[in-house]
Amino acid sequence: MADVKSLVLIASALVAAVALQFLYKLYQTRKRYHDLPGPPHSFLWGHLKEMGDIAGQFPPNCHPQVYYTALAQKYDLKGLFYLDLWPIADPQILLIEPDLMDQVQVQRVYEQHPMAEALMSNIVGPNVIATANGPIWKKLHTAMAPSFLLSHVRTLTGLMTEETLLFRERLKKLATSGVFSFEHECSKLIFDIIGQIVFSFPTHAQTQGSTYLEGLKETQKLINESLSMNPLVKLNVWWKKGAVTKRLDASVSQKIKERLARMRDENIVPSKKDFLSILDLMLRETLMKDGQQDAKAAELPQEELKLLVTQVKGLLLGGQGTTVDTLCFVYMLLSKNHEVLRKLRHEHDSVFGRNTGEALEILEDNPSRLNDLEYTSAVIKETLRLFPVGFGVRKAPPGATVNYQGQLYPIDDLVIAPVWHTMHYNAEYFPEPTKFKPERFLNDAVPRPWFRSFSRGARACLGQNLAMDIMRVVLLLTVRDFDFECAGLQPSQKPKHAYTDLDTVFGDVIFSELAMEAKPRGGVMMTVKESGYMKA
Repeated sequence: MADVKSLVLIASALVAAVALQFLYKLYQTRKRYHDLPGPPHSFLWGHLKEMGDIAGQFPPNCHPQVYYTALAQKYDLKGLFYLDLWPIADPQILLIEPDLMDQVQVQRVYEQHPMAEALMSNIVGPNVIATANGPIWKKLHTAMAPSFLLSHVRTLTGLMTEETLLFRERLKKLATSGVFSFEHECSKLIFDIIGQIVFSFPTHAQTQGSTYLEGLKETQKLINESLSMNPLVKLNVWWKKGAVTKRLDASVSQKIKERLARMRDENIVPSKKDFLSILDLMLRETLMKDGQQDAKAAELPQEELKLLVTQVKGLLLGGQGTTVDTLCFVYMLLSKNHEVLRKLRHEHDSVFGRNTGEALEILEDNPSRLNDLEYTSAVIKETLRLFPVGFGVRKAPPGATVNYQGQLYPIDDLVIAPVWHTMHYNAEYFPEPTKFKPERFLNDAVPRPWFRSFSRGARACLGQNLAMDIMRVVLLLTVRDFDFECAGLQPSQKPKHAYTDLDTVFGDVIFSELAMEAKPRGGVMMTVKESGYMKA
């Protein structure tokens, strides 16, 4: 009996110790953020209640940038603000003006936050280039950077054109078949382009279907499901994800080994100016070691192979995902903005001629003419202003601060989030911010620090030249031939929040979902018909 009492006393003491530790941590955390800039702060709830109230105004699983912008406008927050979300999430500092963003992205380049690495590691594996830090990131960046230079991207115009022509044929068939998911069809197009750039061989997603695309999408879907609080759902996701990942990793590994073997057999050591794919560049160091050691039969070290598999998956998923998301939003906006569509078509006529054949000849002979599509580029940038799909979080070293209006604010031990979504909806930077006005981007009227959809600084999106050229080519070869209409829209009677009224036109689809990026929700259901414009 005495032993039982002792056990009860020990257990009670442990519970009391844990409770006291929790209360102490709660007090210290709430005290730290109580008087810092932000929404109304509660000593009990921190900002959890405010975030919950804001989230309740929007559809489920919104990307957090939507909530941040809504909070900033609701409480007229300027410059920066803090969010105390402990113990549900790490405390955060949101930077919503360009000078502050530059302090952590350009003037000082802080590391990617472990939160980002944890998310990406769960989807594609550890140390993908987008979230890696230190020597690993530097090695990956050095290896891949030549493939994203504009001079190289322009050599890929023929590939972009070839795949987009297949997409046009698919759209002609869909013109007679009713409602379809634009996101689904567009993802196959972009995956085929990105796949060849990564691997140097076709993936045939548009014509035959791709197990790579299916596997990556299934992984992303399972990650979204894993956010459920139901332990049975989490267990099921863990089981399924393990099987999908094992199958996908084995397939990608085999392709890497095959490519390495072929390059060894043909004595190919790519230079930074002469290569066929991003994979070739990533294998360059191994092939150079072969020449030094005369060890051509050596297997890739397992850790190196794992890192390559992660990069390939990350490039395939990230490269196609963000471009697809942006194109989805572009075609949504064009479907409701006929004057913008008219100007877009007129520019394509002026620069690339009045028929597809002429456009293809010009693209082949002089791909740099894509630079002359100034209004097309403005349409893409204005879409990215309204719907930025990229988002990154940083981590600062102990004692780090940012300077706002002469006062220093602590940023260490926090999730640092530069939120350009909030800035993009700020009328001080973009008058009439809820309106779709591509003209605002003409003639370099927007200062570079104000448009940040590709981020800025050393960790800016490597693939922005590639993404812009892909989107320009796709628009050039489709918008004159087809008219698109959104299907199944349920417009709001009144705006859900003051920062935008686009939901009164499109409904909830304008509130981006949280995935690996800020993606459109619902698959972007559309109908399409041949426009007859080119025959007019």
